Amino acid sequence: MRAIPLRISIRKERSLRSFITLAISFTVTTILLCSTFFYYNKTSLLLRGNLEQSITGQLNQVNQNITEQVDTIDATIPLFLSNTMLLNALETSSFPFTGSSSRFQLEKQMSDIYFSTPLSDRNFTDAIYIVCDNGTILTTYTSGSIRTSLYQGCELLESIDPTDTGLLCRTLDSEKNSIYFARNLFNGNTGNHMGLFIIHINLDKWIRYCAKGLDPSWFICLYNHKISASSNQDMTMENINLKTRIDLEQDGVSFQELSLNDRAYFAAARSLDAFDLISVVAAPKDLLLADLDDTMKHYLLLLALTVLGALFISLVISRTITRPIDKMIYYIDRISTGQEKSLPPLKMYHEFNVWAHSFNQMLKQLDIYYNDNFQKQLLLKNAEIRALQSQVNPHFLFNVLNTIAWKAQINDNEEIYEMVISLGELLKMNTLSRERDFITLEKEMEYVKFYMYLQQMRFEDKITYHIQIPEHLIQCRIPCFCIQPLVENALTHGLEPKKGKGRLIIQVLETDRHQMEISIIDNGVGFDIIPDVSQITSSDTDSHTHIGLKNLDKRLELLFGSASRLKIESVPNVCTSVSMQIPVRKGENSIDF
Repeated sequence: MRAIPLRISIRKERSLRSFITLAISFTVTTILLCSTFFYYNKTSLLLRGNLEQSITGQLNQVNQNITEQVDTIDATIPLFLSNTMLLNALETSSFPFTGSSSRFQLEKQMSDIYFSTPLSDRNFTDAIYIVCDNGTILTTYTSGSIRTSLYQGCELLESIDPTDTGLLCRTLDSEKNSIYFARNLFNGNTGNHMGLFIIHINLDKWIRYCAKGLDPSWFICLYNHKISASSNQDMTMENINLKTRIDLEQDGVSFQELSLNDRAYFAAARSLDAFDLISVVAAPKDLLLADLDDTMKHYLLLLALTVLGALFISLVISRTITRPIDKMIYYIDRISTGQEKSLPPLKMYHEFNVWAHSFNQMLKQLDIYYNDNFQKQLLLKNAEIRALQSQVNPHFLFNVLNTIAWKAQINDNEEIYEMVISLGELLKMNTLSRERDFITLEKEMEYVKFYMYLQQMRFEDKITYHIQIPEHLIQCRIPCFCIQPLVENALTHGLEPKKGKGRLIIQVLETDRHQMEISIIDNGVGFDIIPDVSQITSSDTDSHTHIGLKNLDKRLELLFGSASRLKIESVPNVCTSVSMQIPVRKGENSIDF
């Protein structure tokens, strides 16, 4: 497994501190906004319900006032009939008096009676008429201004049924601002019709009187198919619009929101069936909700202050959490550059202390491993140097090894005998490989077995191996000394540093009729970073095996092209595979290009 320099990289674009700050701020802001939205909706619904009750109550009060005023008007009529002069004038079929003084006396009696009634204090009555059956009309003007005589109101008189016994409410098309209350007069003894009593009411004054006690910003409106009056003069033209937009509920109160004069209103309406009128009470929405808006302004101000407070608190919390991490990153960076050897004691949370302790233990283990590996590599380097310096004649070595093997066999030490014979065969193969280009797969595997025998003797039962080669491929010719370097590399860099037992598989597969794939598979430590074999230099760690791989890769490229170059696949601590693809060739020691 290759040693990789420790490198600490801090991403400036995103930090844990900013993440914690944003997360807390976002969470608090979201909760507050949701609560604000919920509070506003609930408060609006509750306030709307209260406003509906309040406006409906005002409407009921206005309708009660109207009813009381109508009752007062109706109660005034008997007071006039209690006057003997007026009663005699009504009961006489022909007017009994002659001259202006007689009419003046009767009308003066009517005026005196009027000013003795509660109607005189309310100042919404324009005139009172008594119409006798003989056509005589007695009139008293109560408002101080002379209006059109009832003689021109034939439309009104013709609209009244003389047999009707109730109080009647009538309007004239020619007088949009007037309303008339009339009652037929009958003789108490005979039951005969005597005449007609009419009270002329100024509609504007009457509706303003009925609106007494109402908030000045509110207004009431009375209308039917003929009249339309409002307590607010600015709404006179809007009354027609109001009439068309009110959705009156049967036998109940209608409550809705309307826009009048570019202003929103809450309006409650109800029908006065007894008088063929519809009454409406309207209140401006903005004034009614002003308290809610003020409350929301204060709430939003409090919300803004809370968010700022949450932001400040999140900054404090994030700084408290990330400060130990920043210290650890600082010291780890110094460790990576060699300025420190371990993390110093830090006053941190328990979890960070455990982290720091584990990190220091890891550094110790890495240091032990590095020193051990360095010593091994140094020994190998020294051995290579000594081998180069010796330059011993190969035949001399073969003779010496044969002598050692003969001595071991004489002493019945078969293990040493086999080891020496295997070593001799390997040296012979290494020597012959410089003279020959190709060898059979079977012969190559013999040398591999010799090598693996020696390695098993070295590592005892730590390493096992298996050879998987189809029988029909065993006599195929391959480049000489091309599998042993791969096996050696797998042992050196994969299985040797592995803790526990290792397993190695030599596998040959026929990919198609003309190609076969030779793979060396091990379950060793593997590669963290897949190396580029062509870029290996003599300065690399363990140059003996590395240079062997580089030379083999170059030989394969020269012999078969780039498609046959070494292919390395690795999953660290799981599986590593080094493979090559070569043509299927049988025959002499040659190759066709």
